[in-house]
Amino acid sequence: MSNPFAQLLAQQLHCLVKMRNSQPHQERGFALPLALGLGFIMILLGMSSMIMAQSDRITAWNRKESGASLAVSEGGMARTLAQLTQTDNRILLTRNYDTINPKTGTTYLGPDGILNSGDEESATVDEWTGYTGSSSTPCDASATTITPNVTLSGAMNSGGQYELKAYRYNPTDQTGTLLVEGQHGERISHILSTLVIQSEIENFPGVLAMQGAVIRGRTLIGQHANLYYDPSWSADTSLTDKSAPSDSDRASYLNAVYSTAQDGPGNDLIAGNIVGCQITQTLSVDLPATVTSLGEVKSSTTLTAANSPYHIEELELDGTDVVTVDTTDGPVYLYVTESFELRGNAQLRNIRTDGESPRVGDLRIIVHNAGAGTPAIALYDQSCIDTAFVYNKINDLQLQGSGDGCPSSGNTNFDGVAWVEDVISSINISPHTRIVPAEDDDIITTNGSTSGIRVPNDVSSLADVVSGIGITPTNKFGYVKSWQRVRL
Repeated sequence: MSNPFAQLLAQQLHCLVKMRNSQPHQERGFALPLALGLGFIMILLGMSSMIMAQSDRITAWNRKESGASLAVSEGGMARTLAQLTQTDNRILLTRNYDTINPKTGTTYLGPDGILNSGDEESATVDEWTGYTGSSSTPCDASATTITPNVTLSGAMNSGGQYELKAYRYNPTDQTGTLLVEGQHGERISHILSTLVIQSEIENFPGVLAMQGAVIRGRTLIGQHANLYYDPSWSADTSLTDKSAPSDSDRASYLNAVYSTAQDGPGNDLIAGNIVGCQITQTLSVDLPATVTSLGEVKSSTTLTAANSPYHIEELELDGTDVVTVDTTDGPVYLYVTESFELRGNAQLRNIRTDGESPRVGDLRIIVHNAGAGTPAIALYDQSCIDTAFVYNKINDLQLQGSGDGCPSSGNTNFDGVAWVEDVISSINISPHTRIVPAEDDDIITTNGSTSGIRVPNDVSSLADVVSGIGITPTNKFGYVKSWQRVRL
């Protein structure tokens, strides 16, 4: 018998019958108590059966409600994903939305996109509400506004409600994590889904001079080798548009950035557009509250993500010095304060040891003004900065190399993305025939050199910084990496 209570009653009944049979013949008046006992036992047995039946019904109901709430949360997830495929909504895929979990008083996911990992915030993170993008490139007057419209909650036809609780974008992994809650009756369930995000950035400023550019025939290589400069700091302040390599006004734009035969090699070695417009960048150059202080770095060393960000007062490499930056486990940030120069065959390299190619956005070098004057980034001889994003808000990137220093194909001393105050090249002919900005006072003469900059083809790891200059990445999710039910 499957009912344990019924088994107990049966045992008691057996005992009563046994007691009855063991009585002497003269004490057979036990029939009435036995009948009463049996009746009482039957009543208890009936009640037990009713209780068990009710319990089974409750269990079945709970299972039904739980399954229904799971179906609601899965339907809500599907609806949310469908909305994020729409053109105007895709701009949200590289932004964050994370509400407060009432059980913990903190956000659901936190920056790492993982439940209950300890990095959750105490205040709601909402980069979605009120956010708009633009269809333009910087300085394009024909812009149209992109206004996302995502419904964060709703009712399902089968009953129940769903609500998006959190979305977190991880620029390192280029993934987005969604958490959706579904409720049916009193039952609540949650679905967590991770998406692979693909971000494409058109007209990306691979080389951004917030003031002027004095190129002098240096190479700018790569599909994103677009040079942006401020026309008011150029040789022709009237040019305020863009010019592609095949455009009829290309020679005028090359003249504006000091890259004609008067300035050095006469060939057009800039692969992308030359764009005349003023761009003000708002990236912070302040030191983070917590840094790993390295003081002077003047010899070979290896840096990892574990101790990032780093503060370097003087970064001066020469000869065969190599600073290896391992970004396998995440981005590395370097803040440089007082001097920044590479000579000889010195290298500052971004590497990975997991078989993946290093990404330009994973090594970020910020020149920080500590009050003593912000240094220029000076590259001499056959030195190389390899696969990095450099940001020098109030000083130059000085291309003074005389030959190919980087391991990539092409003739370069810098492989990466440079956003700086000015891009200055060493003088290519002696004497040079044009008056150039005062910033050239300290520039050496390197006759005939064309060694310059290669901008990586994959710049998606910098999708988080381009919005600051008016570029809206074109995002989409490639595929669903994971989809699972979770308990909070």
